[in-house]
Amino acid sequence: MTITPNELLDTSIAQLRTLTAFLREQLANGADRTPSTAAQARACRELLGSLSALILRLQTARQASTDPGESEHAGAKRDDRWRASGTR
Repeated sequence: MTITPNELLDTSIAQLRTLTAFLREQLANGADRTPSTAAQARACRELLGSLSALILRLQTARQASTDPGESEHAGAKRDDRWRASGTR
């Protein structure tokens, strides 16, 4: 059985959301209490930002694949989301 591109996008988005939730939970539980873990916590926060941007990109790709007529507008929406998230 072959997975469709839309199923792959949906699965990837769900898995990335799970990972970001886990990282947020770990950071909230005081992962940066000691100097040695502060750098690791900072790296995790950077990773969270990157994952959030990736999730937005995948959601945009998924939306564009379900409604081809909206693909021109999806690029503008994606750019607006990137600007709002502080990443490009």
